Amino acid sequence: MSSLLVTLCAAALVARTSGATLELAAEIPGDVVADVQEPQIRAVVVLVVLGEFPAELLDGVEAALRSTYQVEVQRRPPIALPKSAWYAPRKRYRADALLEHLGAQVASAPRGTRVLGLTSVDISTSKGQFVDWGVFGLGELGGTAAVVSGHRLWRKTKDKQKIAWRVTNTAVHEVGHVLGLDHCEEPRCVMLDAEGKIDNTDESTGGPGPSCTALLDARAPLRPRAVVMGDAKAR
Repeated sequence: MSSLLVTLCAAALVARTSGATLELAAEIPGDVVADVQEPQIRAVVVLVVLGEFPAELLDGVEAALRSTYQVEVQRRPPIALPKSAWYAPRKRYRADALLEHLGAQVASAPRGTRVLGLTSVDISTSKGQFVDWGVFGLGELGGTAAVVSGHRLWRKTKDKQKIAWRVTNTAVHEVGHVLGLDHCEEPRCVMLDAEGKIDNTDESTGGPGPSCTALLDARAPLRPRAVVMGDAKAR
């Protein structure tokens, strides 16, 4: 009998609690409830391997992008390097052409989609008086596409931890450009210009400094996923 009474009391308590919850939910506007329930992100970043890239480094890149920028990360199967990006005089690929190729991969995707290409080949761009300047990566400022090359990040070291650190930092740097962050002067900020050397990459904290974080929140604020992706009206 005592067991039955306990069961009945527990059932009544659950019923009263459930009713209170339903009444409370009914008082909250529907759009607020949706915002609370839906994840807040800045963008969706699609990872694409161009040609070849060490598979063991992809998890680190994905984790760093998620934790640093609060973005959703998706992966797609590897794609071939476009012949149009090949620069025969220096036997390397032009990063600008790779960005065009990557952008085309997500041209029909929702508006909140960005793309990061990862490759092992040497890449370059034009910089100042240099027509063909070798780079670790390149990203469209406030745009859609970014690319990272491991060629110069691991060619002088066999330290796996250092390689992983350089690759993830460079990925965070280039995606930072896509999200609206330019190069800065904040000590050890991930958005410092490499200036043709590896030092700023190695010594980075791995994330944006206070000023860059404030700028990130202004240019790519956290919003409900449906709003970011264009599935709902901005509120």
